[in-house]
Amino acid sequence: MVKNIVSVAVILLLGVMVWYWYGRTELVFGDEMPDVTLSGQGYELDLIDLKGNYLLVYFWGSWCGPCRQKNPKLAEFYNDIKSDSEYPWADDFEVISIALETTGEAWIRIGEQAGFSWPYQFVEPRFGNHPAYYGFGVNSIPTSFLINREGMIVGANPSLRNIPRMIERLENN
Repeated sequence: MVKNIVSVAVILLLGVMVWYWYGRTELVFGDEMPDVTLSGQGYELDLIDLKGNYLLVYFWGSWCGPCRQKNPKLAEFYNDIKSDSEYPWADDFEVISIALETTGEAWIRIGEQAGFSWPYQFVEPRFGNHPAYYGFGVNSIPTSFLINREGMIVGANPSLRNIPRMIERLENN
């Protein structure tokens, strides 16, 4: 009898865990950016305050191998956009990186090693309360969202190579 109760409890717990993690809906093209508040190194930012800019919201973790491979490419991309006068929208383009971490400040060191130079770098706990991950419905990392000036999702996991073309098309419409 006790074995049956334990078995049912374990199955229910696993079901809740699967629903909790995989039952969230990732945002897609045309969805509005969630209104979340991000905490950085001694400051907070309401993501909605950056409306009017093109945003690349990047979710990653210092412990994530694919993230660590992408980080230097993202840093190089950001620096190229910001330093290239070819893009008239470059001053209005921002990267917001959000690290999912268990403890410590490894994300700061890893970001510095990769060359992260943008001002909007945040961290959320890997376990517990992480409103940006939930708000965007992130199920895996690395994940990124391109957001237009009106705060709408215009790309989920866009390739860095395609982002300038996507923004050019948005600017010309």
